[in-house]
Amino acid sequence: MNLTKIITLLKNKYCITFILLLILLNIYHSVKNKLESIYRGIEKFIKFNLEGYLNHSSTEFYKRENPQISIVISTYNGEIYLKPAIRSIQNQNFLNVEIIIVDDGSMDNTIKIANELMKEDRRIKLISNRINRGTLFTKTKGVLNAKGQYVMTLDQDNLYSTEYVFSRLYDEANKYNLDLLGFSTIYSGIEIKHLTKSSFFNYIETEVIRKPYIKKRFLGPYSEIQSTTYLCLYFIKTELFLNSIKILGNEFISRNIDIGDDTILTFIFSRNAKTLKHIKEICYIILKWPEKYSESLKFQRNIKQSEREKKSCYSYITFTEVLLKFTENSDKYIAEKYFLFFFINQKKCRNNKDIKDVALKICNLYLHNEYISSKAKKEISLFLNQTNQYL
Repeated sequence: MNLTKIITLLKNKYCITFILLLILLNIYHSVKNKLESIYRGIEKFIKFNLEGYLNHSSTEFYKRENPQISIVISTYNGEIYLKPAIRSIQNQNFLNVEIIIVDDGSMDNTIKIANELMKEDRRIKLISNRINRGTLFTKTKGVLNAKGQYVMTLDQDNLYSTEYVFSRLYDEANKYNLDLLGFSTIYSGIEIKHLTKSSFFNYIETEVIRKPYIKKRFLGPYSEIQSTTYLCLYFIKTELFLNSIKILGNEFISRNIDIGDDTILTFIFSRNAKTLKHIKEICYIILKWPEKYSESLKFQRNIKQSEREKKSCYSYITFTEVLLKFTENSDKYIAEKYFLFFFINQKKCRNNKDIKDVALKICNLYLHNEYISSKAKKEISLFLNQTNQYL
């Protein structure tokens, strides 16, 4: 090959490389511009709801006997959160919904605000617990009163991301007759800037997943296919939710827990759902509230630190019991991975004298569970010997 041909070949290679780089750069800017457009739209919607604006007139919020979607909001001392959360529902383009507010014994102006919202929107229903019962009891109480074909739970301090969330989810769920439809979220302040990979929980869009593969996505051994256990990130067929409440039973539902309730419910869903799908759209905002609300936020956690620790430990114990009761032989990886995780937390529980006996009781249950390895049982036995309190 002579020198002229070599130079021509090199030029062609550099030319091709340059063209490929231009194409990749163009794709990058296209994706970046699209994401920035999405984020600007979300940011606008967040601010619109925080300011309390409405896209619709109150006359459009007529009560419907057969709502297609039920939104359940469990609230506790949520006076600064409730109106923006409700606004993100009211400002949807899909209006055939019911809004079920379940107040869990609030001691601020939550009930007053809920009543004011009910006057302008006849779709809103208010249910109140006389005393604080915890989020598991409160959410399920709301679902037991739901009339919609599908149900969603909205945490009081979060928002839906755009006005098209309900229509998008409803159409997708109906198209594939889904029991569970997962969607993406971002953690954000009112200004969406400098998002990183850790700023969001983003799904890759999936095909419809069916039994028995659904349960492997929940609490499974492979993180790359694992589904979130955040209840608020699912569009759920009401029939599935009601059946799951029945399966859990009052033994667990009636417990006063605020941590791990989502994991308990999604664990039961994964055992009973027939169809699951994920979409990549960002439908939910886990909102970091603006600094100007900081003084009001201090009031939200008026329970003593010791009481919060007690409830936290009680929640861990409850989920351990659920795992012990509902784990099957095919789920040994769950037993080994998650029983030990909650066992570690029960070590913390032993320092809380109110529930130490319960924690130790669960540890003894581990020792008689066929799904726990001998190595793990030695660790548990060592812990029990250290406490010198076999039951």
